[in-house]
Amino acid sequence: MVAPSASSLDRFLAAPQPAVRGFLFYGSDALQIAARADALSRVLLKRLGPDAELARLHDTDLAADPDRVIVELTTHSLFGGTRIVWLTSLPVKAQAILADAIARPFDGAFLIAQAPDMKKSHKLAQSFEAAAHLAAIGCYGEDPDSVVAAIRHQAAEAGYEIDGEAAALVAARCDFSALLARSETAKLITYAGDDRRITAAQVEECLNDQQTADLSDIVDAALDGDGRKAILAFERYMAVESNVSPVFVVLGSSLLRLHALRVAVDAGASPMQAVKELRPPVYYKQQDALAAQIRKWTIPALAARLGDLNGALRDTRLKPALAEDIAARFLLTVAKEARAASRR
Repeated sequence: MVAPSASSLDRFLAAPQPAVRGFLFYGSDALQIAARADALSRVLLKRLGPDAELARLHDTDLAADPDRVIVELTTHSLFGGTRIVWLTSLPVKAQAILADAIARPFDGAFLIAQAPDMKKSHKLAQSFEAAAHLAAIGCYGEDPDSVVAAIRHQAAEAGYEIDGEAAALVAARCDFSALLARSETAKLITYAGDDRRITAAQVEECLNDQQTADLSDIVDAALDGDGRKAILAFERYMAVESNVSPVFVVLGSSLLRLHALRVAVDAGASPMQAVKELRPPVYYKQQDALAAQIRKWTIPALAARLGDLNGALRDTRLKPALAEDIAARFLLTVAKEARAASRR
């Protein structure tokens, strides 16, 4: 039975058990599913070496030929290495075929399957959870407390102690994305060097110009209605990164946070009061900007953009060669909505 707990999930995905060959990412958070599947594919590719072969199958591939799952899992790599079969979506007509394919252990390949909106009670999810050669990983969004705990655990494993305030600051700057927080904590540990106690001041010094700041620049510009600034920041980010998923992760969490704040304002709170009462607390330098964003956005507009975001993320999986263009167009759409709201 392989179903890692939330507290052990990061360690499990960073060093998956050799006997586990198939991984199902399911649940309600499509962004988290995509980000974790992508992170696992990188771990497996690094472990398997240069002869590894990655085969991505999208929704259209599986809908047209559901049996292709079995073909890909049983076909030997042309380069003599191990194949990684990545199902970026799982249409209903392919689920029975997949259930047959995973019923017995398979040694010649690894399987990564994404199943947004699949419930834990689904027969396929239960099959992945029950078998020793498979793993079922639920994705329902990040728990802020667990992100902070994961940061402190990662620092402790490296021989460092990080202040509670410093860990909370890292988590807040990463918009409570565990994947981003793990990357930023690794940078922070390298920055700390021989100083074994990490403080909030060091977090400020180290992460001020790092990736999280770049992601915040992209998302904040879009939510403020400045499309040109958002695209320039996005282009700077993509010049050193090849993955658009973190942009969608941060934008998605920011839209959800704005939605919750707008609900509070519509119920009678002032924008700044809603920001200051938010838990976990908002980094103090971001409070004024966030309050201004609340004034621009309405609940229907935020709900519409959240729905569109899932569609844009799906499109990046179906058309990976166009992922950067799809993300840029979505950022411009968000900025256009914010500008229109400002005029209203």
